[in-house]
Amino acid sequence: MKNRWFATALAVLLAFNVQAADLVLDVTLDYDQNRDHLATQTTFKDLARHLSAAIGQPVKMVMTQNAERVGERIRTGSYSILLAPSQLIGLAMRIGYSPIAKTKQNARVMLLATKSSNVKNFESARGKRIALPHRESLVSFLVNGEMNARGYSAKQYFGQINYMNQYDAALYAMEIGQADLVAAKEDVAEEWMLRRRDIVRVHTFPNVPAAGVVVSNKLDAATKDKLRLAFANIDKDLEAQLLRSRLSGFKTAGQADFEYVSTRGFYTPEISPGISIPTAQQVKQLLGQGVKLFDVRPQAHYREAHIPGAINVHYQMNSPKEVEYDDSVDAFDLSKLPADKKAPIIFQCNGAECWYSYKAARYALKRGYTKVYWFRTGLPAWKGAGYPVRKGN
Repeated sequence: MKNRWFATALAVLLAFNVQAADLVLDVTLDYDQNRDHLATQTTFKDLARHLSAAIGQPVKMVMTQNAERVGERIRTGSYSILLAPSQLIGLAMRIGYSPIAKTKQNARVMLLATKSSNVKNFESARGKRIALPHRESLVSFLVNGEMNARGYSAKQYFGQINYMNQYDAALYAMEIGQADLVAAKEDVAEEWMLRRRDIVRVHTFPNVPAAGVVVSNKLDAATKDKLRLAFANIDKDLEAQLLRSRLSGFKTAGQADFEYVSTRGFYTPEISPGISIPTAQQVKQLLGQGVKLFDVRPQAHYREAHIPGAINVHYQMNSPKEVEYDDSVDAFDLSKLPADKKAPIIFQCNGAECWYSYKAARYALKRGYTKVYWFRTGLPAWKGAGYPVRKGN
């Protein structure tokens, strides 16, 4: 009886300790913000105190000095709350976090070039030298993500890529003739163009929030709501402190606010030379014409739900999920495809973020198939169009 009482008391005590434990707020700044300055750290300690008072629970603030490590911590759920540049918010959304706020301040990235480089747009930048800020910065993420969406590897597309640890250093590299192009945030870029008449804008990326806030999905709904209100109701003094740290105040946000940045670098390319990308309606028409559809997901996924008539031939992917990969380490049974390489074939998997069908389509094209369709939006788009699915084999 005593043992049972002790076990019950211990369980209650442990549950209380878990509930009362500090929530961890990680603050990760972009590479154009001063992370080490005493005033910056004071600002975010004040923010943690504001959150603690708002939710009635201790919030411990930590600042991550190395953004490359943040992804690892996100994957292990080390943070309760993450305040970070948009690209890290996009990553966190995919692995157990939900956005609750975004900065009032947006970030628009611009691609600049010297007039002498004759670069007038993205297409004419092929083979040129580009200077980018730190590899893990918002600017570099968007440039590399745009290249990925266009079906290119930045490393292959540009003649040379010079990564600089600081944003200003990338601009300076072009100024001294070490680069033909540079990517920069709009406010800095426009100020620089006013001083340098030989600089032209060649591409402007969509606006994205400069930073955002996500919370762990393990937090209860009431705490999430309190945190959402707390970020939206920061007082003027604290907002002024944030402005001095090159941030701004916050307003409430959801997944739609980070949709663009969450797809860049994570999703498959939006084009693939030599391959047609049909809609769900077009796939339905092709199936009606007798074209074979190959579902290249693992068999367990296929059994769970698949398009009627789809043939399961799993693409065994060992190569990384990126445009520049070596498919010789992958495995795909071409003997299960039509023997006639002029016959039209469709490849499909779990949607735009699924790389199985992208790689299967490229694999077939590379090996002589001439009428390859890649149903990029896959099963989610098929369901979204109201078409039926089947379970089992």
